[in-house]
Amino acid sequence: MKIITVSSLKGGVGKTTLSIYLGQAIAKLFPKLKILKVDLDHNNNLTDYYLRDESLETIEGNSIAKYLTGVKDLDSILTTTGFENIFVIPATPKLSKTAVGLSWDAGLITRFRKHLRNLKFDYIIIDTPPALCLELNLGIHASDLVLSPIGFSRWNIQGFQEIEEVVSNANESLENGKIKILPVRTMVSEKKSDKLDELEISFAKTFIPKSESIASAVDQGKPLTEKNSFYFEQLAKEIK
Repeated sequence: MKIITVSSLKGGVGKTTLSIYLGQAIAKLFPKLKILKVDLDHNNNLTDYYLRDESLETIEGNSIAKYLTGVKDLDSILTTTGFENIFVIPATPKLSKTAVGLSWDAGLITRFRKHLRNLKFDYIIIDTPPALCLELNLGIHASDLVLSPIGFSRWNIQGFQEIEEVVSNANESLENGKIKILPVRTMVSEKKSDKLDELEISFAKTFIPKSESIASAVDQGKPLTEKNSFYFEQLAKEIK
């Protein structure tokens, strides 16, 4: 199993887009693998992409908040999607309020990491909120790799440094295994992508271009065209 968490403190950099289409790229390249998406963002855009035809009752009943509050086990809230071998644990806007009430539970981060690793999946991809909060810490502490999308903005760079610090703190608390972090240039033109390469940051070789057709596919809950899926497939190969 490989657990990948997608984290950024800046909105508009394609965090959820990366979470959605990286998983689909892995499924396309390696069709026998089972993939789980975990939505830890109360904005629940990943949930809306995969489960927009599901009832609110089903989504609420299978939400990650049910696990976090001890109502249900993780394996009981796995939700099927319209994509073969891709499952989702959804979130709703109530997650934000739920997480605030759980800040006292010091053992939750450790339990979440352990319980995720007991599930029978080849890849787990976690989408996190753009804030230094419990949900982001849950996602990062559970992961093997943190992908941090970075756009062309000085505040994106500062946000990445904050994510780096969370990863560093998480590694200090782990007995076995170390979490790696990989910044990814996202939602940028090729020219601006080259400009980001001038920074003293070891980016992934792959970059995700800014594209209205990619944004439209997310909004409509559709897969990408072959042309656009190529970028996510290249990233999937790079991090395999």
